[in-house]
Amino acid sequence: MPRLILPDTFLALLAAFAPCFHAPSAATFTVLLAGWVHCLGRRTVTAVVLAAGAVGERHISVFHRFFARAPWSLDQVGRVLFTLAIRWIPSEQPLLLLGDDTLARKGGKCIALGSMPHDPLRSTGKKPFFSFGHVWVVLALWVPLPMGPLRGFALPILVRLYVGSKRGGTADAPARPTTGKRRQAADAAYPAERPTKLALQQEMVAQVAQWAGDRRVYLVCDGAYAARTTLEARPAQVQVISRLRLDAALWTRPPRRRPGQQGRPRKRGRRLPAPKVVAAQCRKWRTVPVTLYGRVVRVQYFSYTALWYQALRDQPVQIVVVRDPSGQRRDEAFFCTDLTVSVAFILESYARRWTLEVTFLASKQFLGFEDPQNQSQAAVRRTAPMAFVAYDLVLLW
Repeated sequence: MPRLILPDTFLALLAAFAPCFHAPSAATFTVLLAGWVHCLGRRTVTAVVLAAGAVGERHISVFHRFFARAPWSLDQVGRVLFTLAIRWIPSEQPLLLLGDDTLARKGGKCIALGSMPHDPLRSTGKKPFFSFGHVWVVLALWVPLPMGPLRGFALPILVRLYVGSKRGGTADAPARPTTGKRRQAADAAYPAERPTKLALQQEMVAQVAQWAGDRRVYLVCDGAYAARTTLEARPAQVQVISRLRLDAALWTRPPRRRPGQQGRPRKRGRRLPAPKVVAAQCRKWRTVPVTLYGRVVRVQYFSYTALWYQALRDQPVQIVVVRDPSGQRRDEAFFCTDLTVSVAFILESYARRWTLEVTFLASKQFLGFEDPQNQSQAAVRRTAPMAFVAYDLVLLW
């Protein structure tokens, strides 16, 4: 193995991943992480090996086979990252999981498992835009900064590749047809069954909840993930905080059955007004100081408990409707499955979801998350997440 230009304390962090690999693969993993940190250009596998100074030490195919064929699991790497990160979270505090997805744009018809998902950054309100690439569903752990518990960062722990049904980039250019073996291998890599984003996130949440043991876990996700798959299939110690539609259909709890009453038991009570209707009729708003995005602000709110039968059929949720006192922002509604937490905790926890967007930006702009151009199925699922691993290790170091 070449001599790596890394601090001893950083190498000690890399040594914690040795049980995840066989001895030769562990050495390859160390070289790749060193190259990933040192690389200044596009982070293809060849460029990373060149930045690590490993050219001539081992054949370049060794590093490509590490991603395409070597027997190791990305979830085991995520468990080591979880163990390293949880040391920075006080034991009396609950664990805050942040869930979202991000698009890694690609170019080329021989890229396996690519699809044409909706591109939120290039789309407008009037015209949607679709980009060819990979959609990654990411589950991150929010870790507070040592110098202040109100600020922190999101460390990606587990990732899953979502393969959409809408494929793109299949048409050949008239002057450059691509119907060779690489194109055939990329087409054959598409799975027959494609789990949804909600199913992928639920799988990762169950995995992290098992690692967390008896600690309380709060999952903070976007409104697109606040559905029945996420809410009803969650583990017992996991609570969910998310955004609620202002026109959501809410109900009261079903009344108790009277003695001798016949028929099927009712599953919901009477229909309640939608949050936007209640907000328009509310005349007395409460005020609470909260720390949002690093600033202490005072927001107006009212909260109540209701049954959101469409997403969670057997448990009421705590609903918080927020209004900006200055009138510059529109009303927003949030919910939490834990009825005992405060309004400030719900709002501050949801605001911390923005740190995951910062992680996506840093991983793409500085660590080359979108750069790998892989053609085999295993390499696609393994190579790009190495940017998240490098991001986590740099912050933990």
